This record gives sequence, C-alpha cells and structure tokens, in this order.
Amino acid sequence: MARYDATDALDELFEDGGYAAGAGSAVSARTEAILDGPSPSDSIDAVLRLADGLPGLDEVREVAEGDVSELTEQELQQKERTEAVIRTAMATGDASVWVVAQGLERVAKGKWWRRTHRTLAAYVEDTIGRSAVYARQLRNNAPLALETAERTGTVPHPSHVKETKKTEKQYGRDAAVTLYEVVRDVSAELGERPTASSLQAVHQRLPEQLPGLPEQQRAVIEETTRHVLGVDGASIEALPFEAKSNTDASIEAPDGMPEGESSAVGAATRAGDDDIQDAEVVPEYLAALQDALKKLNLLDRAVTKDVYAQAAADPEGAEEYRKVREAIIRRATAIRNKALHAPTPPAADG
Repeated sequence: MARYDATDALDELFEDGGYAAGAGSAVSARTEAILDGPSPSDSIDAVLRLADGLPGLDEVREVAEGDVSELTEQELQQKERTEAVIRTAMATGDASVWVVAQGLERVAKGKWWRRTHRTLAAYVEDTIGRSAVYARQLRNNAPLALETAERTGTVPHPSHVKETKKTEKQYGRDAAVTLYEVVRDVSAELGERPTASSLQAVHQRLPEQLPGLPEQQRAVIEETTRHVLGVDGASIEALPFEAKSNTDASIEAPDGMPEGESSAVGAATRAGDDDIQDAEVVPEYLAALQDALKKLNLLDRAVTKDVYAQAAADPEGAEEYRKVREAIIRRATAIRNKALHAPTPPAADG
C-alpha cells in the first residue's frame, strides 16, 4: 500500500468542504508545529476554530414556526458555509478515530503499558474509555480505513469500515474500497450519504465471485449498488433503519452505539408507540409528514403525463427538460428511499 499522505488528504478534505485550495497544507503545518511542542489545548483549539467559518448567529434570520418559504440568496450562502464546516468537523472526527487506532497498534506492539497496567485491555479502557474488544476491532480495521481514505479522498466512518471489512474478507481489499466509493457516489446522486446499512445491503447482493479485472469488478459493484439503492429505474430495496450511521463522528462501540449512551433518535422513535391521538393534538413530527403527503398528492395531480409530453416536445427546451426530469427523479427517489428506510410501527394488538 502506498504511504498515506496526510497533507494531501487534508487538502482534499478541506476542498470538499468549500475551503480554499491548500487549506489542508496549512492545517498540516500547524499540526507539525503542535507535535514539536505537544499541547492538547492547542490541538483542541485548532478543531474548535473551525467554528470561525460559521456565519455569525446574529446574522442568521430567525424564521417562524411553520414557515416553508424558499430560502433567500443570503440564507443559501449561510447554509452552504455552515454545512461545509459541519462536514469538515465530522470528517475530522472520523480521521481522529483512525489516528487513535494507529497509536494503539504501536502501544500493543511495544507493550508500553507493561509497567503501569496488568493488561493491554486495562490500558485501553483507561486511555480511550473503550473496551479492548472495540480497540482490537479498530486496530484491525485501520489499514482498510486508511487505504479507503487515500484512494477515495473520503475518511470513512468506523461503522462503514465494519461493513466493508466483510467485503474485504470475501473479495479482497480492492473490492472493499471500490464498494465504499461506489455506494458513496450513488448515494450522492440521491442526495444522501452512505450508511452502514446501505453498504451491508450492497455487499449481501453481490455475486459469490467477482470478475478479476478491476474495471469489470467495478461494473458489477456499481450495477448491484444502483439496483439496491433504486437508481436508474430499479426498485428500491428496503434497508434496515439506521438512526446514527452518519451523525456521530466519535469513537463508537462495535454495535454502532457508543458504550453507555442512548440514542435520542431511538427514544423519539419509541415515543411513536402510543395510540393514535386526536387530530387536534397530533404531534409536530406527524403533522409534518401529513403536510408532506398533502403536498405530494397536489404535485402528483399537477405533474401529469401530458405535462411531461409537452415539455419533451419543445425542441428549444430539450436540455433544460432533461435536467429538470433527472432532478425530479433523483428527488422523488430520495423521498421514497427515506420512507423505506424509516422504522415501521409495531403491529396492532389483537
């Protein structure tokens, strides 16, 4: 495997986040300066200063509850800046996990815990607050994670590598990296991000053997991914609902849930187990879904086959029609995808 160049990876990371080219080099230089005189507070400050790229809170216009108006040009710019910072911060968290993994690998090899702890497990628990089982999984998955980052320009989440590790075991590392990259790219077409469940679903649908040639191997993986995720007219296959796949950049326990923590999303899901309530006290989240359904029904009635036919028949607007049609397909597929991924309510008693 080629050497993992942290500066190049940071440049890619920051460019993806909307920062100027070379920003990663600046961060890399600062990191080297920190290493010359280690200071945890400086390291933390470097990450926290990502918030300097956010728009000022006072500059953000407060919008009333229920307002579904189009975003203004200023709001769109603020949203783009904010999401760039969020993506960079999340990727920084994911990258930190793999730095921890590499550090633990060195600790294990040198047995540097031997004078302070009885076992490596005790050392791991004291140092990172996680179990030895989790640390071992992290160390085992680090080589695949680092190569995935190097070859795709994206630092994978630990739960994602846990799934692509199965692909590596069955088909080899090249196939595992390709699967991650293809699922990431196809998910982006749907306006989504890769999840552990989507990676798992694609892996499970691959044939028992993949072609030997890389380009043929990639073609099979892409065809499978597009079928599973419902792109190019294929039916979307229901995937298990994944509440936390992309929301937590911290070190996770092997089952995808940080040890000792509960999921707020899971709690919200369980709150939906109550009996159907009267219309006047329908909770906000259910009202939002009902409102969305009404709007979808209106759109379905307005956008008829005849509308498409007339738009397609206009030669002057052919290119614009193609773009709009493809955008409608992507957005409609993304909406359906979310609904299929969502948890289903428990069966009614009796």
